[in-house]
Amino acid sequence: MPTQLSILVYKGIPVDFPKYRHTALHALYNKDTGDNEWLHVVGAHPFFKFQKDPQNPISEEPIVWIPVCTVPESVTRAMIHAACSRTAVRNEPSNWDWNCQNWVGEALAGLVDVEAVSEEQRGLAIGVMADVILEAEDEEFDNGMY
Repeated sequence: MPTQLSILVYKGIPVDFPKYRHTALHALYNKDTGDNEWLHVVGAHPFFKFQKDPQNPISEEPIVWIPVCTVPESVTRAMIHAACSRTAVRNEPSNWDWNCQNWVGEALAGLVDVEAVSEEQRGLAIGVMADVILEAEDEEFDNGMY
């Protein structure tokens, strides 16, 4: 059974601003058995780390599931893991604004390299992810600046 790959977007915590919306990749390996994983970066700068979870690691359900693609059967679970685990986690001081949203885009680029995802599928999925992230409350308006 081919793997279904999606991007998940979660409501921001502690407040739902775009920069706090958590994103993750979700791989459904077998729909019949429910064999799936959440592949994502957790923590905060400078303590981000890559993590795989066999079930939803967030107490809330995602606000959006963005289908990316059906992965070709020639791409194995091990190849998906390797591409995601090779994706850099940027904890350097110069990367203070890097977060899980950036990681998802970079991980999808790694999945393009192993031919799990096409460049077009990656671009479309990231576009939808960006739109969903930007639907969060505007930080400037919330702070009473306008």
